Amino acid sequence: MKKQKIIWALSLIATMLLAFIAINSTTNSTNTVQASSISFPKNMRGYWKSKPTYTDGKKHINKWMAIPAMDMRVTAKKSTWHYVGYLPKEMGYNHKKYVLKMSNSNGILKGHGPFGQTNSFERRGKKLILFYQGGGMITFNRAK
Repeated sequence: MKKQKIIWALSLIATMLLAFIAINSTTNSTNTVQASSISFPKNMRGYWKSKPTYTDGKKHINKWMAIPAMDMRVTAKKSTWHYVGYLPKEMGYNHKKYVLKMSNSNGILKGHGPFGQTNSFERRGKKLILFYQGGGMITFNRAK
């Protein structure tokens, strides 16, 4: 009788140990979504170009240019952008490349944007729109 009680107690302990291991493996932190898994959707990735934006004056004259043309490359984890072509004098524009990285799943980007540090992307039809801090937006078309 004593041998049966000991065997029964050992089997109960072994069952509890296996149940604990099974529960622990399903709630392990390696199985949860990590912050590094946030990425741009596949339809936003690739090369994009924008046209220059002009002020209310005469169109297509460089002295009336408000925002120069931009090139942007969007990958899974970041987007790099830079101004291309003619840059208006005395506006502080340059041809350096800058990086924007996805900071959360809501689409907010952090990094050096064209006009501030907080930006976001939205895809509307065939166009990619960059919303920047202060309420403005720049429309990009797919580069060919």
